Amino acid sequence: MKEKELKTNGTATTRLGTVLIVILCIMVIMFISGLIERGQYSRISAAITAETKTERVVITIEGMACTSCAAGIKAMLKRTPGVVSAEVSFERKEANVEYNPADTSREKIVESITNMGYKVRLKGN
Repeated sequence: MKEKELKTNGTATTRLGTVLIVILCIMVIMFISGLIERGQYSRISAAITAETKTERVVITIEGMACTSCAAGIKAMLKRTPGVVSAEVSFERKEANVEYNPADTSREKIVESITNMGYKVRLKGN
């Protein structure tokens, strides 16, 4: 009988040990993942800041009839390679575009809007 009890206790001890090892491994993995994640975010943001020098251009747009026109221009600009962000205002009749000059140019952005049928000019020029 004592032999059977020892087997049962040994099995329970083995299971408990296995569960504790699994929990410990999960905690270690979560800790390491957190360190890696924080390190990656700081490196990625530093790389983006260092490598990607964006420029802004404000473009006056003539011919917009409504806010849907502005939304269409904005959607097209956001799909344009090199454009980081775009805000188009029907009320002000202009677009404010942030872009990566390594991937596109002011002229290409102006051409994209012109191809939609609008008259455009760079603001301040």
